[in-house]
Amino acid sequence: MICILSLITCSAIAQNIYPTKIEGCNTERFGLENDSVSARKSNEALIKLITKNIDNDVLSDLRGVLKIQIIAYDDLTSCMISYENATNKSIGEINITGIKKTIDNELIWDSVDKVVSPMIEIYFLIDTVTARRMGFSGNHGLHELSN
Repeated sequence: MICILSLITCSAIAQNIYPTKIEGCNTERFGLENDSVSARKSNEALIKLITKNIDNDVLSDLRGVLKIQIIAYDDLTSCMISYENATNKSIGEINITGIKKTIDNELIWDSVDKVVSPMIEIYFLIDTVTARRMGFSGNHGLHELSN
């Protein structure tokens, strides 16, 4: 019984890590990145793609972290499935709709080992924007991956 509950819990977690779920993606079969990066794209390229949708005036005052979960398909395409906005701006101000559209239509991975769900945390600090790739494993829980 415990094994069945564990499998159900892991399956639910694998679908949507962040609280705001977005419809429209093929979520039939994918895993989470766990101990290493499986979908390759530089953090700089991810930051550029995501921030191009945010108005410069909003971007200059933006602080906090935007957490995004994406599915990287084996044909190198993408679909954003969930997010968490822990910034000082609303989802309208950061244009989450535009970010999703850009990820779904323009994010092409350099390589994908298997259909996987990268989790990306974008940190908006004074004068800088950085990104962290996150993984989830039974041994380490949620943790940062090296790119």
